[in-house]
Amino acid sequence: MTIMTRITPQNVHETLGKYMLADGFDIVFDLDKSKGSYFYDMRTGKKYLDFFSFFATAAVGFNHPKLTSPDMIQRLGKLAVNNITNSDLYTIEMAEFVDTFFRVAVPSSMSHSFYVAGGALGIENALKASMDWKVRKNFARGYRREIGTKVLHFQDAFHGRSGYTMSLTNTADPNKHKFFAKFDWPRIVNPKITF
Repeated sequence: MTIMTRITPQNVHETLGKYMLADGFDIVFDLDKSKGSYFYDMRTGKKYLDFFSFFATAAVGFNHPKLTSPDMIQRLGKLAVNNITNSDLYTIEMAEFVDTFFRVAVPSSMSHSFYVAGGALGIENALKASMDWKVRKNFARGYRREIGTKVLHFQDAFHGRSGYTMSLTNTADPNKHKFFAKFDWPRIVNPKITF
């Protein structure tokens, strides 16, 4: 039997630092106490108003009541344990989600969808779709070679740490992206206010 080491909020960063790069925020996120737009640091007990939202992947906040009911926890647990590749195998749960999503939130002008797990993969696939669309459009206009794969993007932007997204990511810490191969895509100064 494997015995799990007792980890406390005070030694989370130290423990992680032994095995991986642990240069994230100096906070130990409290999964139980965090609610709505506020999260708690388990080490200090400090409450924070969340403007980060995990790079906008937690838009509904933390521990939303509709996502934490016993029935929903059981459903999500079953899905998390099995982590199905839904582009290849299908489940009732996926069909229920897609049907509900289209009935409730998708405009009638949109008839298709494509799902990925996470922001960087979403951006990767949006980039591939837009490049495919633009190159095909240029072929239809008479171009004989592939033109239309450059991506205009903002300076100081974070779009992820995967393939194409690295060419669009230009954040404060160059160690996050400095030695990775990148495309020479046009970058423009982003509109911003500095305090």
